Amino acid sequence: MAREKDFKEKFNTSAEVLHKLLEDKAGPVSDQYLRWKLWLSWKDVVGPTVADNSEPIAYHRGVLWLCVKNSVWMQQMTFMLEPIKHSVNQKFKAGFVKEVRLTLDRKLTPSSNDEDFKKNLKKFVK
Repeated sequence: MAREKDFKEKFNTSAEVLHKLLEDKAGPVSDQYLRWKLWLSWKDVVGPTVADNSEPIAYHRGVLWLCVKNSVWMQQMTFMLEPIKHSVNQKFKAGFVKEVRLTLDRKLTPSSNDEDFKKNLKKFVK
């Protein structure tokens, strides 16, 4: 009986396997998975002021795109690109961001105010 229990403990649940696969493997799917995780914890990573005026909307090969609230904040954040990059790499995942770019174009990404989307995403990510 004890041997069977030891045998079963060696196996992971499918959710654990998927989480590990998406988080540890480099590739387009894992990149977007990590971006969504960053989106969920954006306020903790960059602070409330920056988070209220920007959101991560795209990530590709080390380039993180942030949608900025307006042109005034775009100008302000041009001076904050290196600290933002450093903060994301330090608090989120080392080496994740090599460059930060800014845009005013929101594209088709959901807003952080969309609570239904946020709730469903939290279920998937955690």
